[in-house]
Amino acid sequence: MISGRNLLVTGIGAGALMVPEDVAATSPQSDDARYYTEMISELREIRRAVSVDGTQAITSIRAAQRTYLKNSSRFPEFVDVGYDVFQSVVDWLVAVRQPVTINRLSDGRYTVALFASTIVLRPDFPDGYVGQGYDK
Repeated sequence: MISGRNLLVTGIGAGALMVPEDVAATSPQSDDARYYTEMISELREIRRAVSVDGTQAITSIRAAQRTYLKNSSRFPEFVDVGYDVFQSVVDWLVAVRQPVTINRLSDGRYTVALFASTIVLRPDFPDGYVGQGYDK
């Protein structure tokens, strides 16, 4: 048997449970209706948490990692990025409450750890640049 929460999370019952705001305000809510209303608001909060700023930059970096992984069967050690992408990664890490470990390489470039790779800031590249993964 599927629980009410699993039904909503999978999206099967989400449309059936949504009540227009004006109808919900005029009619007294039973315990079940109040429960489902709270679940819907929780799901909306989860959606907001997932769609944080920087997600597009993370998607671009994951694409570069995926390409490298398919070619060499492992993740790249480094991925070069432009300034905007680097800042988006840092903002994303803060938003999803992950540790932000910014370091410097021996040549003075800034890095941040992300997943299984190190993201290298290349201020001489265009701001939205995401390079191919590479090893030393």
